Amino acid sequence: MPSHILVSQLGLAASTADRLQVLAPFVTPSVALNLFLAGYHLMAGLLLGVVKYYQIHNSNTFTAHPYISTAHRASLMYGFASFQLAGAALLSSWSESVNTMATIATQAFFVQAVITYALHGLLRDTTNQLKRPHKLGEKAAIPSVLVQGFMIALILAEVGGCGVLCAGMAKTILDLFPNTLSVL
Repeated sequence: MPSHILVSQLGLAASTADRLQVLAPFVTPSVALNLFLAGYHLMAGLLLGVVKYYQIHNSNTFTAHPYISTAHRASLMYGFASFQLAGAALLSSWSESVNTMATIATQAFFVQAVITYALHGLLRDTTNQLKRPHKLGEKAAIPSVLVQGFMIALILAEVGGCGVLCAGMAKTILDLFPNTLSVL
């Protein structure tokens, strides 16, 4: 889209419109989704930091619930991981549909993990979500098979999705520099 249209119809500053015009061909759905979720994870991490501070401030032991601390750290780390996944998707040799499916698989479990940690921290129902009986709140119990199934799916989706994007990136790099391995 020409920059004058971005300026006039979308109300963007000319410098922003120029940048978007240059970057637009490279911002595929998988790259955009990873970048968007990087921002989501960073903001969620910062807001969970506020919750962590509140719990520390109101605690007799001056500590937050362990799962609030875990959610805070995990969300910040997932934010930076999402930026890295955007770079891997950008350089991936695979089709955009493969990159998008790998992104969705990985990011869905990034988001679900942080939500699960935050829920346990807010409900203060456990300090080990894998310890039996699996609890959600004071009265709700989660069947062990669901917890185990979720953990297996999480491992497969996060490692698999990230692996697909990294393999696609590695293929691109090796294709660009075919003689690199012979030098090593």
